[in-house]
Amino acid sequence: MSDKPSPSTDSMIVLDRVSKRYPGQDRAAVAELSMEIRRGEFVVLVGPSGCGKTTTLRMVNRLVEPTEGRIVIDGKDVTHADADQLRRGIGYVIQQIGLLPHLTIADNIGLVPKMLGMAKAERRRRAEELLDMVGLDPSTYAGRYPRQLSGGQQQRVGVARALAADPPVMLMDEPFGAVDPIAREKLQMEFLRLQERIRKTIVMVTHDIDEALRLGDRIAIFGPGSRLAQFDTPLNILSNPADEFVRDFVGSGAAVRRLSLLSVAGVVRSSPSDVSDLLSTIEVDANESVHRALEMVLSARAEGISVRLPEGTRYVGLQTLLTAAAQPLEAVS
Repeated sequence: MSDKPSPSTDSMIVLDRVSKRYPGQDRAAVAELSMEIRRGEFVVLVGPSGCGKTTTLRMVNRLVEPTEGRIVIDGKDVTHADADQLRRGIGYVIQQIGLLPHLTIADNIGLVPKMLGMAKAERRRRAEELLDMVGLDPSTYAGRYPRQLSGGQQQRVGVARALAADPPVMLMDEPFGAVDPIAREKLQMEFLRLQERIRKTIVMVTHDIDEALRLGDRIAIFGPGSRLAQFDTPLNILSNPADEFVRDFVGSGAAVRRLSLLSVAGVVRSSPSDVSDLLSTIEVDANESVHRALEMVLSARAEGISVRLPEGTRYVGLQTLLTAAAQPLEAVS
């Protein structure tokens, strides 16, 4: 009987005991890694330098060839498939962006569709549609060249290009790393909103644990020696780190980060409603984070919050909010 993992029908990417060994190196860059990534899931690979996360990402589209193991995408074993054909069906976004300087923005976006035989008029329509999707006016930007765009604008074009052939899978290697911190957070939020619409299966590499917690449906934390230390949701990683390495990697701000991920609605529904005659409350959106709600209450010097839910308005005092937020994860999820 085989001990290979049996992918579910919901699986989009399966790494089955995948390893990569480079000649002359004593230790494998990646050793017998098994992961299953679900359809439409945003998975972030994070960890210290040299832990194997970038090698893992590049093995998915075989920019790095695995030494051992299987790679299955959408039910098909692509381990020995034609690598060029495989890459044309996978969107790829990198930190350096890699736009061709002699091509217009529209032609950069239409590069892969052109290779796939898409007609010129259809490529133009697709480029304009995608520019609009990533927040760049096609009438302004389609005819420009990369040098005429800011770094953040070029990064958006990189995302549009990766989406041009409508791939089911997108790989992103430090995609926001070269952008300044303010623009970076804005791009992250815009990309999350875009993902809500397109629901691609995304695998992204980052060194930034806060970026991983903000973007990922699940996070794979790699430890030294390419060990997969924990593969879990952001809340579970913050609330229940698998070991001391994960706890140290997440850092001392875990409690605050956890409050940023918990929604007010989840905490309010798990808490007894306080009386509605609190002397002073502020109305907070049900989707707001607990961390932000606490900031708002303290800033306003209010006694609590009111939250409109489908079942009615709930009133929760500051102490109740603090107590509920400190409960174990399962009590508020």
